[in-house]
Amino acid sequence: MYSQGGSEFLRHWYNAVDFVVVLLSFIATVAYASVEISGYYKLVVIGRVVRVVSLVRICTEKKNLTRGARLMVSENKRRYQKDGFDLDLVYVTDRIIAMSYPSSGRMSWYRNPIQEVERFFETKHSGHYRIYNMCSERTYDNSHFKGCIERYLIDDHNVPLLKDAVQFVAKAQEFLNEDPENVVAIHCKGGKGRTGTMICMLLVHNGLFESAEASLEYFGNVRTDKTVGTKFQGVETPSQNRYVEYFEEVKEKHNGQVPEEIPQKVSEIRIYKLSGLGRGTGTDFSCEVFEGRTKVFEMDFGRQMNCQANYRSEADVLEVIPINFPVVRGDVKFRFWCQSSSVPRGYEDCPFFFWFHTSFIRDKSLFLKRDVLDNPHKQKTWTTYHADFAVELLFAP
Repeated sequence: MYSQGGSEFLRHWYNAVDFVVVLLSFIATVAYASVEISGYYKLVVIGRVVRVVSLVRICTEKKNLTRGARLMVSENKRRYQKDGFDLDLVYVTDRIIAMSYPSSGRMSWYRNPIQEVERFFETKHSGHYRIYNMCSERTYDNSHFKGCIERYLIDDHNVPLLKDAVQFVAKAQEFLNEDPENVVAIHCKGGKGRTGTMICMLLVHNGLFESAEASLEYFGNVRTDKTVGTKFQGVETPSQNRYVEYFEEVKEKHNGQVPEEIPQKVSEIRIYKLSGLGRGTGTDFSCEVFEGRTKVFEMDFGRQMNCQANYRSEADVLEVIPINFPVVRGDVKFRFWCQSSSVPRGYEDCPFFFWFHTSFIRDKSLFLKRDVLDNPHKQKTWTTYHADFAVELLFAP
């Protein structure tokens, strides 16, 4: 009853009969206990009755419990609830679909069951669909979906390599152009961040939206069911937004091709407004640098490992000069760690991180304010991070 709602539950005669039988049985048992038993044992019997009734209802309501679990996990993401389907899936356009991970085993209790997802596509788009898996952390057998599957490795809450994004958009558009009935379905785990990043690039590529900002706003509105809740279910991680903006420039200035990778070397890192963050001087922070998916450098500011770090209290800024920083090209990730437990950790289990592409650096610097750093962008961290908290990278000429 709790999973369906009272009126919906009692609308079916068999549920109504079941409810009456359970209620009368319960009343009879309680009455018997009142007459035959007293004191502590009466409470024991009543407790057992309630427990048995609860267990019986749980066993008979598996379908609705599963539905409730899926609704709880998908939160207020818009769902497809037609023609006997109830899936965390939405048509972003009539030919582009976003969905959560097609799952099996225990995970199918609270995410899209892969058999149901297959049934959906065979029912609605048989012979005319292609599935794109954007998860690096999990996959399924290619025998599913009749082998119409492609995969791009993107870590959770992270960005695609720009060359992978450009390749995906070109291949997805090519498939859509082959037949007007063809559709593409993109998913990650929750069908939100990585999925939305790739879909927004596709929307910009095919001209449905001219700007990254417009495509991101549209995806968020389509993916969010505001009748269920107000939580935003679009692309919110700043680096993912940044990469959609990169793609807009790829289309406008590079004819949809990956720009030539410009080598860059970081000459200085500045972290502004550190007071109140951990020790307040940056000596409890360290940093890792990745080129693509490969770690190429690390620094420890407190130990002065591979760097010279100096905190200037009058300006409240930490200035770090890397020692032997490598030349990097393409997609680059900086991830920062902190020894102090008072500094909140978010995605990647770290205080903050960010991605950028070396071909989009302007004037040999990259300045990222609090709201465009991954993790500090979340409002719940703003009691810790100063409003003017920022990270700046300076690059060698």
